[in-house]
Amino acid sequence: MNDRKMILFLLLTTTVCTLLLSGANLAYVRAAAIFESRLRQDILALYGVPEAEATAEGAFEEHFEVREVGDTTYYVAKKVAPGTVVFKAEGPGLWSRVELLLAVAADGKSLYGLRVLAQAETPGLGGRISELAFQKQFKGVGLRPQLKLVKFAMADNETDAVSGATMTSTAVQAIINQGIANADRAMEWE
Repeated sequence: MNDRKMILFLLLTTTVCTLLLSGANLAYVRAAAIFESRLRQDILALYGVPEAEATAEGAFEEHFEVREVGDTTYYVAKKVAPGTVVFKAEGPGLWSRVELLLAVAADGKSLYGLRVLAQAETPGLGGRISELAFQKQFKGVGLRPQLKLVKFAMADNETDAVSGATMTSTAVQAIINQGIANADRAMEWE
């Protein structure tokens, strides 16, 4: 009788655990699909693709070619600014991970654009990296020898840092430069 109870208990426990793991996997797959959809919308917005066109099925594939290199996915533009390359770069900020979307010109020498995908820096200070005005200043900024965020931008590889957020600005600079170094190897620009 005890053996039957033990077998029934183990069978029930195994079934419950299997169902829980299957449900968790299904939730993960759905969440990943949502994140990928949002990333694609952000990329299309960075390139100025009208929202009506961006939401259409197949619009992304029409505008971008997807290349997997190692652990990184690179999106190469086909229509708007052909040859430019978009990819995610992330690293530590002052208080949180900062995730950036970088678009690099076809020759790898300047930025086409930048968007902040995720950050939890201090509101009003480091959190200002999420403001469109901060992000727009990166368009056309040189990447060679390295991009610099400085107090007063003078050179073509410099852009203005966030006033009062030195650590976050330094982190953004490091994330961009590391992302570009990785892309240099993957895309063979240098």
